[in-house]
Amino acid sequence: MKHRRVLYLICLLVVLGVNIFYVEYQIYMLLVLMIVLPLTSWIMFMISYINLGMSLQVDSNIVTEGSSVRIKLVKKNILNLSFVNADMSIKYTYISTGDELRKNVYRIKGPGKYAGKVELPASFCGNISIGVDVIDIYDYLGFFHVRKKFKGMTKVCVMPKSEASDIQDIEGAYSEIDNEELRFRGAGDEVTELREYRDGDSPRNIHWKRSSTLPEDDFIVKEYDLDVYRTVFLVIDIDASKSKQPLEHMSRIYRAAFSKGLGLVHNNTIGEYVVWDGVREDIVRLKFYDDVTCIQAMKAVMEYKCFEDAAAKACQAIYADTTIELTSQPVVITDNEE
Repeated sequence: MKHRRVLYLICLLVVLGVNIFYVEYQIYMLLVLMIVLPLTSWIMFMISYINLGMSLQVDSNIVTEGSSVRIKLVKKNILNLSFVNADMSIKYTYISTGDELRKNVYRIKGPGKYAGKVELPASFCGNISIGVDVIDIYDYLGFFHVRKKFKGMTKVCVMPKSEASDIQDIEGAYSEIDNEELRFRGAGDEVTELREYRDGDSPRNIHWKRSSTLPEDDFIVKEYDLDVYRTVFLVIDIDASKSKQPLEHMSRIYRAAFSKGLGLVHNNTIGEYVVWDGVREDIVRLKFYDDVTCIQAMKAVMEYKCFEDAAAKACQAIYADTTIELTSQPVVITDNEE
């Protein structure tokens, strides 16, 4: 652009000098055109800059891993940028790991509602925030340039592929429940009776505190109400601090967590994703009982930023919660490939 300006000034001075020594109509008209054309280009450039309005629209706010995020660049003013070239930089950030990626869109121009369409690769699982970082506006002749920043953002969720895993062991825990409609029938969560151990009783129903006062091999067993609620806790390890490729690392964890969650609901078992919230320094429990609630819970899980020793902290918080009666250890979803 700098070279263009220098070349233009040299040409303008040459034509101006010719006009001084040779007063002819054709040379005069050439001088006028050399002044009017850049001036017109500058006026159109300023109109576009002052009146520039651009927004992003996505075809879908939820996409599947391995597909793409389709974005439309929408002009708020249809005639804007009709005679002006512009380059745009789109920034998209994975919320969990903080990784920032960019996509450049070149030569946005022309009339119409849309300034262009872009596809971003959805190669990794997670929630991403997408926004126009900057737009570089050039006049039609390429003499003038200005950079404008934007603040608008939109969110897109890249879900793992929905493949349910086989669930062999559904040992879980009993805990307080908020919604009566979520209860299953089985071995309940309210103790109705204490009695001596009988052959065939499940070891998870042993009352260990009472049994500790009895002679060896004698146990007290808890009997529960028939109207029950049992849940399987899936603790998601969101620690990516030791990984060289955090996006791939977290994608494998999200994929495994979603697969196990679907396996639970297809096995008619309630599950809870447990994730460590490093900001609040506490766990977040996300209950699910069918495909829809499992998807919603997974979307919420991917909102939390990675935190060091997240799984260990989450497990400690579960053990410390007096409203949860553990019958087996929580299932920790971590990346076994590293």
